[in-house]
Amino acid sequence: MIRVVSFDVDETLVDRSFADSVWFEEIPKLYAERHGVSFAKALELLKREYDRVGPERLEWYDIKYWFGRFSLGKGWTELLERCGERVHPYPEAPRVLEGLSKGYELVVASGSAREFLDVNLARSNLRPYFTRVFSSVSDYGMIKKKPEFFERVCESLGVTPAQLLHVGDDPFFDFEAPRKLGVRSVLLDRSRRRSGKWVIHDLRGVEKLLV
Repeated sequence: MIRVVSFDVDETLVDRSFADSVWFEEIPKLYAERHGVSFAKALELLKREYDRVGPERLEWYDIKYWFGRFSLGKGWTELLERCGERVHPYPEAPRVLEGLSKGYELVVASGSAREFLDVNLARSNLRPYFTRVFSSVSDYGMIKKKPEFFERVCESLGVTPAQLLHVGDDPFFDFEAPRKLGVRSVLLDRSRRRSGKWVIHDLRGVEKLLV
């Protein structure tokens, strides 16, 4: 029997407007101002550096690391708060979470850094629905959401993998990886390119699967 439902955040509960504005608008703008180059030049340089570090290193997810690497000072907190105006929850998210919270414990299980999760959840007004928030990189030093991450989540919650249902948009890290541990997972495909018993096209599909 499912006791806990966990959710990814980016492109599951909220769109990527906030994250993209941080990495591809505000940080390049700040770099351009600090180093006296055009925005286009700054963006080109930063994208090259992001790719050079790559998502297989923890630093890639750490805004403090990038502020230091680019000599941007210590204003990353203010930048995140400013960009928080661009957090856009998907329209069905509040109602679905409200309904599910009456029968299940809801948690966040994300590969994003906690600094981003905190802003996303606060600005979307979705934080009150969740009892716990787990970040693979910030809490466990794990790149992405591998089976070991879901194992730690289950241990922290005091549930077995079979008692956890996870919902997210990544075919491997949100769907296949938790299933390797025995977690029941649901793939959210808003593009509607995929189909199947455990594929949904918006969050309302979670309610139907739990009936």
